[in-house]
Amino acid sequence: MDWQKLYWETDNWVNHLTFYEDELQFLQKLLDRYFEDLVQYQNLDEIREEVMRFQDLKYTCSKLLANTREHRHQLALAINEKDTEHGFTRQTHLGLQEKLQDFTLGFNTTKKEIQYITKELVESLKQ
Repeated sequence: MDWQKLYWETDNWVNHLTFYEDELQFLQKLLDRYFEDLVQYQNLDEIREEVMRFQDLKYTCSKLLANTREHRHQLALAINEKDTEHGFTRQTHLGLQEKLQDFTLGFNTTKKEIQYITKELVESLKQ
């Protein structure tokens, strides 16, 4: 198993997740800024549903980032110790990769929805 290749791939995932975390913070500020107006101009059930999805996404990002950092740490130990039996397998790596792909899809969908509802609101407030 090429531990270094897996390490660099995992390091790249950490960078992506850190970027997503920053994006989520920005979207949170956007929601905080316009929440009261959104509730007045949009369907409350839709807004509540989107906010719940967003909160779940933030939690998932945080958990996935922590797990990916831990995986990267384990890979670093395996590289440093020249350990081929370090208690985790390629399957662990593939599982994280799948979770990252699922998260990215959910992130993109939720981001588009938040941008859509806030864009409509900002345009209506301008008029």
